[in-house]
Amino acid sequence: MRNFKQDFPIFKRKINGKPLVYLDSASTSQKPQAVIDAISNFYKNSNANIHRGIYTISEEATKLFEDTRKKVAKFINAQDAKEIIFTHNATEALNLAAYGLGQNLKAGDAILISKMEHHSNIVPWQRIAKEKGARLSFMKINNNGELVLPNFN
Repeated sequence: MRNFKQDFPIFKRKINGKPLVYLDSASTSQKPQAVIDAISNFYKNSNANIHRGIYTISEEATKLFEDTRKKVAKFINAQDAKEIIFTHNATEALNLAAYGLGQNLKAGDAILISKMEHHSNIVPWQRIAKEKGARLSFMKINNNGELVLPNFN
């Protein structure tokens, strides 16, 4: 099996004489050299607003953006590239989803999430439940660490 760790320059570092072990990827993920190179190349050669300009580098940036959206759509088997949106991070994506869906909730509606959620997927639902008068419930977890799915019948 290929050792992907070698693609990440930061893992060449040693801390207190020991190889770096990084366990905070939920907060900030480290980047492989290919990503660092692609971002650097973009900033050096194509940095412009997308979908806004009629000048060359804006059109190049737009093409790069749309090509990337198509690649991601294909990778995850999305039906259409327009289903793909890019956010700064998972927290922003969760907030967009929660507050977008939350607009349709009303008093007495149920919000169901698991007890295994990251904090950033609990807080927005707590706020929405309070604002809308909805009920926030948590799915239970069995002794094997698996979700106990409720019976919706």
